[in-house]
Amino acid sequence: MEDTPQKTCRYCGKSLPEEAIFCYYCRRELVTRPERPTTEPKPIKLQTWVAVGLVVILSVVVAYLLLS
Repeated sequence: MEDTPQKTCRYCGKSLPEEAIFCYYCRRELVTRPERPTTEPKPIKLQTWVAVGLVVILSVVVAYLLLS
């Protein structure tokens, strides 16, 4: 009979399969998850506002010229 690789729970000391991600006995997580990066919204740059404004103004001018 082939033995599967085992590891020991660092919290309760019980023997677990190597691929276990939590302890079946003490129910503690064995794999530490990386912290989520904090994602703060970036402020919109002035150049972006100027570009949006120009597009809006040009759209209004073109619409006015086409409709008149």
